[in-house]
Amino acid sequence: MNERWKMNRIGFVNFWLYDEEDFEFEDGKLLLRGQNGSGKSITTQSFIPFVLDGDRTPSRLDPFGSSDRRMEYYFLGEEGKEESTGYLFLEFWKEDSGEYRTIGIGQKAKRGKPMDFWGFVLLDGRRVGYDLWLYKEVGSNKIPRDKREMKAELGEDNFFTDSPSEYKKHVNQYIFGFRKEEQYEQFIKLLVKVRAPKLSKEFKPTKVYDILNDSLQTLTDEDLRPMVDAMEKMDEIQDSLEMLNRAFDDVKIIRNEYTRYNQYMLAKKALGYLNKKQEVEREQGILEGKEQLQREAQEEQSRAAQDTERLTAEKKLKETERNALLDPELEDADRKLEKLKTEYQEAADGEHRWEKKIEDSKERIRDEEMTLKKLEEQMELRRDTLKEKREELEEQQEILQWEHHEKAKEKISLEEYEERDEIAEHLQIWKNQLTAGRTALGQYELILGQYEEAASLLEETKKKKAEEEQRLEMAEEQVADRIDAWITEVFHRAETSVEWHPEREILLRAEQKARQYETVADGVEIQRGFHADYERQRQQLTDKKNDKQYQREMQEEILKEVREQLGEVQEQQELEPERDEAVEASRASLAQSGITAIPFYRTVEFAKELDEAACARLEAQLQMSGMLDALVVTREDYAKIRAEHPEFLDAVLQTDGQGSSRFSGLTVSDDLPQELRTPVLEILSNIYEEEGKTQGICFGADGSFRQGILAGKAHKQAAEYVGYLARKRRKEQKIRELQEQIESISKTIAEWDAEITQLQERMDRLQAEYQELPDFSEIQIALSEKRELERILETLENEYLKQQAQEHRLSEQKNRQYQEVLKLCKMLPYERTAEAYEEACGAAEEYGRIWQSIRRELLLMQTEQISCLDKKGRIDQYNDDLEEAFTEKRAYSTRAKACEIQIRQLEEYLRSPELVEKANRLKQVKDELEQIDKELEDLKLLGVTLKERLQGLLKDLPEQKTKLQGLIMEETALRSYFEEELDLRLILNRESRTICECAEEAVKLVSDSDKNRESVDMLRSLHDKYHKHNGSLASYGTSIEECFGDTEIVGAIRKRYRIISVWNGKKVYLEEFYNILKTAIEETELLIQKKDRELFEDILSQTISQQLTDRIAESRKWAKDMSKLMQEIDTSMGLRFSLEWKPCKADNDKELDTADLEQILLRDRELLTLDDIEKVAGHFRSKIRAEKAKLEETGTIINYMELVRDALDYRKWFEFQMFFRRGEETKKPLTNAAFNRFSGGEKAMAMYVPLFGAVNAQYKKADNKDHPRIIALDEAFAGVDDKNIKSMFELVHKLDFDYIMNSQALWGCFETVKGLRIAELHRPENSQVVSVIRYTWNGHERTLDEQ
Repeated sequence: MNERWKMNRIGFVNFWLYDEEDFEFEDGKLLLRGQNGSGKSITTQSFIPFVLDGDRTPSRLDPFGSSDRRMEYYFLGEEGKEESTGYLFLEFWKEDSGEYRTIGIGQKAKRGKPMDFWGFVLLDGRRVGYDLWLYKEVGSNKIPRDKREMKAELGEDNFFTDSPSEYKKHVNQYIFGFRKEEQYEQFIKLLVKVRAPKLSKEFKPTKVYDILNDSLQTLTDEDLRPMVDAMEKMDEIQDSLEMLNRAFDDVKIIRNEYTRYNQYMLAKKALGYLNKKQEVEREQGILEGKEQLQREAQEEQSRAAQDTERLTAEKKLKETERNALLDPELEDADRKLEKLKTEYQEAADGEHRWEKKIEDSKERIRDEEMTLKKLEEQMELRRDTLKEKREELEEQQEILQWEHHEKAKEKISLEEYEERDEIAEHLQIWKNQLTAGRTALGQYELILGQYEEAASLLEETKKKKAEEEQRLEMAEEQVADRIDAWITEVFHRAETSVEWHPEREILLRAEQKARQYETVADGVEIQRGFHADYERQRQQLTDKKNDKQYQREMQEEILKEVREQLGEVQEQQELEPERDEAVEASRASLAQSGITAIPFYRTVEFAKELDEAACARLEAQLQMSGMLDALVVTREDYAKIRAEHPEFLDAVLQTDGQGSSRFSGLTVSDDLPQELRTPVLEILSNIYEEEGKTQGICFGADGSFRQGILAGKAHKQAAEYVGYLARKRRKEQKIRELQEQIESISKTIAEWDAEITQLQERMDRLQAEYQELPDFSEIQIALSEKRELERILETLENEYLKQQAQEHRLSEQKNRQYQEVLKLCKMLPYERTAEAYEEACGAAEEYGRIWQSIRRELLLMQTEQISCLDKKGRIDQYNDDLEEAFTEKRAYSTRAKACEIQIRQLEEYLRSPELVEKANRLKQVKDELEQIDKELEDLKLLGVTLKERLQGLLKDLPEQKTKLQGLIMEETALRSYFEEELDLRLILNRESRTICECAEEAVKLVSDSDKNRESVDMLRSLHDKYHKHNGSLASYGTSIEECFGDTEIVGAIRKRYRIISVWNGKKVYLEEFYNILKTAIEETELLIQKKDRELFEDILSQTISQQLTDRIAESRKWAKDMSKLMQEIDTSMGLRFSLEWKPCKADNDKELDTADLEQILLRDRELLTLDDIEKVAGHFRSKIRAEKAKLEETGTIINYMELVRDALDYRKWFEFQMFFRRGEETKKPLTNAAFNRFSGGEKAMAMYVPLFGAVNAQYKKADNKDHPRIIALDEAFAGVDDKNIKSMFELVHKLDFDYIMNSQALWGCFETVKGLRIAELHRPENSQVVSVIRYTWNGHERTLDEQ
């Protein structure tokens, strides 16, 4: 019993050079023979593997792995066809049950467009070409079914898809039954490897190992996706971190300038407020002072007047007393004493003055020494500052990498200050180069941005164009489908219509014209042809109908006449023979003339003894002889008729007299008028029954008659006129006859009516069928849509060409600008990005600023050094002055002592009792007078002064108050400006301090270099920094916005600018944004560390670890099954082969041996130690990072899927090793050297045994027990000599493989081959036709099949 599926038939429809071609198998086997170029390889590769999985990758279609020929080639060729649809199918058959199952693929190719795909599996037993057709007959053409039609044709009971992956999945499900899709893919991959042409000629054992290794199933992309996603997520996080760092670096630079700007603005507003406050306080003090002065002046003026009056009186009293006390001696002694006292005082003052000078000199020396010490300390501080500035220069040098930096450091070390700033000059040259490079790079990046935008726009337009082209293709398909549908419908209607049967030529012409349908005129022309044919058919029916109608009308006329006749008969009392109009007119004339004239038949009756036949015969004789309706009149009336009625045209019976016949057949009628009885009797007497007796009237018994020269024979069925009863019967009979005739004619008319109705119905049906013919509206709609799409596509094409030209122009500009960048940046040590150069320019600016501050420090140090020398000189001078002061002091001290002695002597004289009291009083009075004079003079001057002062104060006070009020308003405004600035909390927090304290502290914050700058300069500097470093901040919506507004106070500042960004949809200011970025960077760095740890720990997760160990276990079992099978195969050469799959050693100390790694992976996750986890993480981290480093070194784009796939590719952890054994020898490794010593047949065995064993082991994984066992060989067994090929076929037979092979020379006719179908392909050079000659091998002989 053989209950597994076998290949039974493969077929092509409209594929390559095959219009419609089938190749049948024999016992599941087919061999294709033919020369190179005949198509045998194309036929093979189109089925194995393509029809098994739908993968049309060019390298899989070509047995040599080339990607030059794509699937489109097999549909469109090199040139010619613009679009084509075709099919391939593979039919399986179960021999015992007779079941059929077919898999197939349909494809549509259109030049320049992606191919369309659909696949199917026939499950309902239908067979292609028997029960199901892959094409439709449209008119006279066979057109492959499109996707929609094929789906409809298959119905719901069969599988259909337009997805290659779904097709592959269901082919596996319905045919093979591999449990996992990956196993099926592995199996297909191995079939492709085994299919390779000339396998035994070119391979070595190492190549076999490669094939076996490639055939192992790795983890799928779906398995690896979590790790790849994690790595890509890490990369995204890293990108985010880099973006955050770039933004943070830019924010730091901007923040520094922003801080300077904020310090400046806060300080300026504080200074404005403080200055105005001081001015207010000063002016307020002045006002209060002036008011106080006014009050005091007025009070003092009053007191002065009182004092003047009092002192004047007192002076008069004192002068009187002085005059009374005056004494010359006492006055002289007194003068001397006064002089000595004056000299003593001068000496004492001189001593004191020089003492003060001594103290001043000492103080100055101390001050100078303190100042010198401070200068020296300041110089030390400046040295510290220089050290800090040098460090700042070092920080900038890390970015700047400037060649003159060492020289600058040397100048700082030497504390040199030179008027010529060589460093600044060199720096300016460097800055100029940087600026030029930055400008060039900026221009390059601008052009690059424009280019990328243009390229993106071009790509978008290209994508739109492709979409529109696809839509146009669908529209063209729709037009073709509508045309096909129209043709099909027309042909169908022509076949199925009851009446509408156009001529074949008309149909073919319509089909041809429809296929060329472009405009409504084409449809009109087609309709014209159909209409003409319709009119032809309609005219035929009309002619038939008109003919029938004419005949009906004729019958209607007859019917009318008969009905009129019936009416007349029915109206008549009795029937009369037929008469012409002249007879009727004559008889009417006689009646008008009063002449009694009665027809003969009314004048007589049949004799009673006559039977009906005799009566009938007699009446017939009367009628034929002319007597029956002839008139009977009297002789007189007859003479009158002849005389008076010349127009009389009728017959009258007249005799010459009484005859002798004794005729007994008739008797005179009883109701006959009397005057006519005689004439009637005379007539009867002249009628004889035997001929020959007379020449008159004779009626024979046989119906013969004679009347004069008139003779004959008469007969009728019954008597009609003679006798009342006869006439009554005749009337009734006549009525019946007429009624029957009416009925007959009516029936005939009804038949004609039916036929006419039928013809009309046929005409109506013809018209309806003609009118039901499909119009061209659907085609016209499809054409309109197509033309609209063509118009859109033309617009897009023009747009695309313009954008392509723009992209090309920008590309050239970009390349030219890049050359300019290379020229300008070649000697500069920076990354060639505008950002790097912007950073370098910023560093150069900062370097220059730092250098200038250093120069200021050096200049100050130089000034302080000079000051130190000056101070030391001054200290020396002050020491000299001190010595001089000590000398002068001693001289004045001596003089004072001499004066002191003389004063004591005079005072002793004047202390005599009698003089003392008088002298004292005189002195006292003089002193008092002097004092009074002095006070009076002072009071006089004071009065003048007070008067002037009061006048000035009275004038100035109102102006001062107005001024103060204005100043207070300005102070209030400036205070509010400062407070609103302070409330921003950009620099200071107010806390518990007063506004004045905050203002005083704010003033100290601004740097010396910024104190004298204008706000516009500070804003310009901020704008410059912002625009230079805003590139990375654009994505955060960073911008500068105006704050507060303007002020009307001259010289005051209120309006300022703030830098804002957007974070998570929220507006934040720069300082907050700075902290947010800093926190985000820290969190992101921690997240990256966490993700890195989790990434490699994920390998040990249950899923990936289990998948790896499952793959390894499955591969080990596969290798074991292969080895077992190989050992069981006893080749005809006496060779046996085996196979081992051995674990590899670690590549470095950071990685694990495969055996150790596998052991850890096999452990339960819960039992793993931290050391185990770290070992595995370190192992894979090392592999991934090493591979990533290689890619980064070469500049290759990093594909994380490839990285992870490579790191987790367990196939690299093991290696295959084949062994061979001859007879009972021990097994030996099959090295390349050992392989080369094999014979040709042994080499072939060495190649095919493991590969066939691998295929066989793969088949063991399939769950469907009835799965086919397929292999394909291109240039099968090429290079194997004839005597060993038989062994190859024997090997295939032992493994029970079905196959499709091709070869130039092989026939495959060996006794080990039980059945084989052979197809020999012939294709003359460059021919577009492939001829096939078929043979069958039955195990004994090859026979030529019927072709």
